[in-house]
Formats: sequence, structure tokens, C-alpha cells
Amino acid sequence: MKGQTPQPNAAEDAKWYGQFEALGRETVRLAIARGQGLVPERKRELAILWLREKELEAENLQRDAGWYAKWTWYAALSAAVLAAIGILVAVLHL
Repeated sequence: MKGQTPQPNAAEDAKWYGQFEALGRETVRLAIARGQGLVPERKRELAILWLREKELEAENLQRDAGWYAKWTWYAALSAAVLAAIGILVAVLHL
């Protein structure tokens, strides 16, 4: 149809994703908020999707790190308690 712009293809989408990666989350977030450099509208939509994916990845990493820290704390505490019990048993049997 005359006057319509062609739809972007997968190669163009991949190029934009590469640009978003190079810019980083904060820069893309600011560009979305300010409406800068995200033309055509499809690029802006992809920027929002890309940013959401990155935010979910960051949330998952943070949750995993918290779980790991908690698990490590409990393991260290258990080791300390077992060591104290071992020392008490050794002292009481002298």
C-alpha cells in the first residue's frame, strides 16, 4: 500500500537488540523515558521488551545471589555448631 512504511524484519530487530546491548540498561531506560532515538515505533517497542528482559534477568540474579548467601550462612552456622559440639564432647571425655 502506498504511504505505509515496511515492517522491520528479523535482521533489523537483531541489529536494534545489539544497539541496546551496547548502550546498556540505564541508557535505554532514559531513551524510552525521554523518547529519544527510538524511531520507528517498532524500535521503541523492542527497546521496552529488551529492557524488561534485562530487568527480569537482574531480578533473577539478585534472587539467586540472596538464596546462595542464605544457604552459605546456614552452612557456616551448622559447621560452627557441630565444631562446638565436637569440642565439648572431646573436653568432657578427658
